[in-house]
Formats: sequence, structure tokens, C-alpha cells
Amino acid sequence: MQSKNNNESAFTLIELLMVVAIIAILAGILIPAIGAVRKQANVAASKAQISGYVNAIQMFKGEYNYLPFVTGGADTTIDLSSGAQSQAFIETLSGKDPTTGAVVQTGGNRRSSPFHSFSDSDFLLEDDNSISQTQLADRFGNVNIKVRLDGDGDGLIDPDVAGTSPASPSDPIRTNVTMWVEPDADGNPGYALWD
Repeated sequence: MQSKNNNESAFTLIELLMVVAIIAILAGILIPAIGAVRKQANVAASKAQISGYVNAIQMFKGEYNYLPFVTGGADTTIDLSSGAQSQAFIETLSGKDPTTGAVVQTGGNRRSSPFHSFSDSDFLLEDDNSISQTQLADRFGNVNIKVRLDGDGDGLIDPDVAGTSPASPSDPIRTNVTMWVEPDADGNPGYALWD
């Protein structure tokens, strides 16, 4: 009588459970890391976005020999979370009405020069997935964007304004314009060009 030799290899239940446990542990480690990388990528993209606004303001100054939005002889902060301020900012730097596309002469841009071309990613995405053409927002949908301009012409900005978050440097910054975004109620991060 011949005996049947049973040399088939197979995974046992214990081995399968060990593999599943290892995969779960690795996923638990990698998923938060991926979220942190995605957040940092959005911060970098948002900094590039507001840096583009700063460059547009610098080009405005090069064209007209003064900074837009500055009244009086003191450093000026513009809060772009206000829809009216945001629209005036867009009109001044683009030379166009953001809702109609008509050429406008706003904020001292008397030649209606296009210093910045705003794209859909610059604007707030509303709850109904429509784009607000008059409200700027960062990549997180945060509208708490602040601009600080050198109004006295000394080439220095003191961004040490009460309540500024992220924390502003204690010494003045050698520039004539800077920007930052403050954290919002939804938990979106704050960041600044001086970081």
C-alpha cells in the first residue's frame, strides 16, 4: 500500500493574521505621515501664491513709484478676509473687475495694468462648489490673508502687530511688502513669508 505524501505548502491562519497585523501597523504609521506631507505641500503652494501677490505689488511700485493701498505715512495692514478689501486688491493688481472682466482703474492703477493674473485656485471655493470671484483664499480655503506695506518709505516693515499669528519677528523686516495667513476657525494653519 502506498502512502500519500502531503507536501503541499500553505499559509496557516496564524501566519495570515501576522501579515494583516504588520500591514495595519505600517498603515497606522504611514497615513499620518502622508497627511503631514500633504499639509506641508499645501503650505508651500499657498506661500508661492501669496509670494506672487507680493511680486505683483512690487511691480505696481515699479510702475507707479508708490505702493497701492497706502494712506498716510505709516505702515499699513490690509485684511483680505473682507470681501470688499479682497475685491479692491484683485481689481488693483489685475486691472479688471473680477466679476465682469471689465477694465477698471482702481487703487491707483490708472493705466489698468495687469500686474497679476488671478486663477481659480486663488479664490474661495464656496459650499456649493462655486468659485467666489471676489474673495481670495489660500489652498486650504482660508481667507485670513494679511498684507503689510511700508507706508513711511524707510524700506522696513514692522510686522509685530498685536494678535499676529504666526508669531511675527521682533525686529523689522527689510522689505516694503510682506504677507501672512492667520489660522482660521476650521483649524487651517497659519504661515508667513518671513518663516
